[in-house]
Amino acid sequence: MSVRGEMVKTRLRPTISEAVEQAAASLDHGGVRGLRVLLHAGMSAYWPLVKGAPFKQVQAYEGTLQSLRLRWEAGAGCLPSAGAGGIFAEMDRQMVAFLELCAERSGMKWLEPVQAVAAYAVSVLHGTVLRWLADCDDETMLVVLDDLVSSLAARAVEN
Repeated sequence: MSVRGEMVKTRLRPTISEAVEQAAASLDHGGVRGLRVLLHAGMSAYWPLVKGAPFKQVQAYEGTLQSLRLRWEAGAGCLPSAGAGGIFAEMDRQMVAFLELCAERSGMKWLEPVQAVAAYAVSVLHGTVLRWLADCDDETMLVVLDDLVSSLAARAVEN
């Protein structure tokens, strides 16, 4: 959904949607357990995309920071940044699409507005990627992603 309230349909990255659909096809259970499986499948498909293009990730962070630097240098005050805000809005749309797919395939629904759940997940992932770019600690990344899946699954109930 956009800031003005109209629906914006975002297509999920094929790698992630394929991983979720493949996991959903082999599920023999739904509910929270099924949701966790699907969330893990998507996260597991996402992480190699990050690790496979670390320089691209750094460039994305640099672009975001440059946008924010320019805004704050101009003394614009605490208003949403068009550049950085747009980047996060797109990440939120991608996450909403992912969360909706996982919930639908597992027979679950989100307890909170899915946009709020997505904003939380994007924030955690954004920090996780930045940390991994700094320390390349795969073990910490796996722990954080597992905790994220647990936290997300706790925000849903059976439909």
